[in-house]
Amino acid sequence: MSTLEQLLSDIFDDLDAVDDDTLFRQYEGWDSLKHVQLVVSIEHRLHIDLTAEEIRRMTSRRALRDVLSARGLDV
Repeated sequence: MSTLEQLLSDIFDDLDAVDDDTLFRQYEGWDSLKHVQLVVSIEHRLHIDLTAEEIRRMTSRRALRDVLSARGLDV
């Protein structure tokens, strides 16, 4: 399992319910606290500080991967 998949599995109870294009907000139980948990988990595990713009762009698995890829991270 990739680092990104591990991060997401910590946040989502059913990771299979969230494909690359599913918006996180469409996931039942997604709220601002889940988004904060995702951000904190990413920053902690990857030792980075995300910008407000990067955090706003993290709306799906694909968007999250794009944000991290733009940082030069292959997760």
